[in-house]
Amino acid sequence: MYEFNVLWSGKYFQYWENEPHSHSYYQIIAVVKSGGRITLGEETVEMQDRQVILIQPHMIHAITKADQDPQPQLMDIKFTVSDEQLARDLSRLPAFLDVDFGRFQYYFDHILRESAQAAPYSYNCVCYYFGLTLVLLLRSQRPQTGLPRPAQLQELPASGHITGVDMSAVVRFIQDNYITPINLDDLAKVANVSKSTLILAFKQSMNTTPNKYINYVRLGKAKELLLTTNSNIGEISEMVGFQSLHYFSRYFKNHEQVSPVEYRQRYSSSRFYTYRQPIGLPETVLHPEKKEH
Repeated sequence: MYEFNVLWSGKYFQYWENEPHSHSYYQIIAVVKSGGRITLGEETVEMQDRQVILIQPHMIHAITKADQDPQPQLMDIKFTVSDEQLARDLSRLPAFLDVDFGRFQYYFDHILRESAQAAPYSYNCVCYYFGLTLVLLLRSQRPQTGLPRPAQLQELPASGHITGVDMSAVVRFIQDNYITPINLDDLAKVANVSKSTLILAFKQSMNTTPNKYINYVRLGKAKELLLTTNSNIGEISEMVGFQSLHYFSRYFKNHEQVSPVEYRQRYSSSRFYTYRQPIGLPETVLHPEKKEH
């Protein structure tokens, strides 16, 4: 049984921005060509060529860019860990890793090649090369044993300035439930405050309104699905929580200056693979979801 489970891998140009978000799995992002900025907790830095970044579970993060910034090209892998010692070792690593980028890229290219073949035992080979990748990362660092993580790499501030609203809980609720209708009553209940207090806290902490933030999250998810799946526009509209295809298309074009179809045609030049493991079977079957041009 593997000590880790590879969930997803990809190599792509990131044409979309992320709102700050977190997830329960690990993520490693390697910057092939830089462009834009990455936010970890409260710290935002310019991405650099040949940079390898480890995102711990539940760490708030985002990738953003200005209009004049080039599109970053990224290698990206998401995984979970079941071994306690491995999890402890990973927790001691810094977010920005000092690693032989050429060797890292060599292993990652093998992961993508095996994923594209989808041959018998391909997932086993994916895990083999990812295991080598993890060993490379762990042996290349000086673990920060006994030291707490820097404050700037923790989650979003717990309060919305003077309001004392738990904005981390509100953001997590939106990230977990954007597919379903979300209203102010739902968010106020999560934060345990009135709707007027929630709106004020959102404006202070996020510089936007709750409804605009929800739609921005949905838009980001839609852009990812347009480039990583073959689902049609109507399916994607439903998958990200827009109740009307007409509204989704109009909202998308207002914000991206192109329709969803034009966006997919213009930017879908990347490769993405998702791995699913059937429960109870001795051999793992690879079911890649990919889009190649």
